[in-house]
Amino acid sequence: MNHSDEARKRVPSQSEANESSPESQSPQLSQGVSTSRARSVSSSGLNPVLTLKRFVVGESNRTAYERAIDTINETDNLDGPILVFGGVGLGKTHLLHAIGNQFRANHPNKTVFCVPSEKFVRECIQSINHPHKYSVMRQRYYNLDLLLIDDLHFLTHEQRVQDEFVDLLSHISSQNCKLVCTCDRPPEFLKSYLAVADDFNYSAHVEILPPEFDLRVSILKQKLKERNWGPVPPRVIRFIAKHLTGHVRQLEGCLNRLMAEARLGSDLNVEVARRVIEGGHLSSNSPHHVSLERIQEAVSRYFQITLSELCSRRRGKRYVLPRQIAMYLARQLTTLSQKEISRGFGHSHHTTVVHSVQRIESLLDEDFLLSQSIASIKAELMRSAPS
Repeated sequence: MNHSDEARKRVPSQSEANESSPESQSPQLSQGVSTSRARSVSSSGLNPVLTLKRFVVGESNRTAYERAIDTINETDNLDGPILVFGGVGLGKTHLLHAIGNQFRANHPNKTVFCVPSEKFVRECIQSINHPHKYSVMRQRYYNLDLLLIDDLHFLTHEQRVQDEFVDLLSHISSQNCKLVCTCDRPPEFLKSYLAVADDFNYSAHVEILPPEFDLRVSILKQKLKERNWGPVPPRVIRFIAKHLTGHVRQLEGCLNRLMAEARLGSDLNVEVARRVIEGGHLSSNSPHHVSLERIQEAVSRYFQITLSELCSRRRGKRYVLPRQIAMYLARQLTTLSQKEISRGFGHSHHTTVVHSVQRIESLLDEDFLLSQSIASIKAELMRSAPS
């Protein structure tokens, strides 16, 4: 959530506050604290893409969704923070940002701020012995109507941070501010934080469970609809939902790879889906022959860098990502060993290739644009490759 960096830098001056809408001068707010109407989406720390409309509801997350609606409409009577917990990739962060975005829409004159706990910890540590930074941090967190903290399990045991968090909880409870947090483990872990645990109302904790089959089907359909992809046979969707039972990112990653294969001309059938799920790469079984040199040339051309830059040891992102993609494609489309590929890029050890392949595979699960880029390069190589 890099947006929160902008929030730290952007603290309105008094003159700016006076130029804002009348609501920003509400007597309930400290001078210079802008309302949601005056505060930009980026400075609120919210991702505007993560909305309630895109949050697919099923039995496994219904309770958390209903609690979110109560928070947005201010119809719950719970005291203290709300903690949404569950495993990785189950939609906790999505729901947290959706709460913030909808709360902003429903209550434009109220203040909302969303922050990952690592950011909160970093600001607390940086404010030590710096009165101005401490004042800025307090202004940001102590004049809100809704505070959203993501990944609370990263809260440190650093005493100064603990003290600041306890003070924040105390202030929130006295000012009728709402606090919603997420974490990836049961709330019992908070007991190690002593006073912090006592401030959490355990009746306000709600768990998101792994999605059931029907919800996985709905999620896949939603992802296809959002990306305007053509129709996928229902039995293919059901096959994916049946065999991928973990989390939402897993489903999304499978769709990314499936659509990348479809762009290469593969049929969208159960067999293709099976091979994608099992980690197979259809293109590697192609009768076409692709050399490492051709892959390097195609990647260099696609990313508009020179061949020497691609094969250099330059560390800028402009060069590292294309280099990793080229190594990944070399593993998929050639019969070369990792050591041979490494030598082809001027490296002496094969671990560079291992790391590059692992990196691209992990990104493919979440980055659709990367999937499209790799599919385009593959398609070009297949069209021009000799049989």
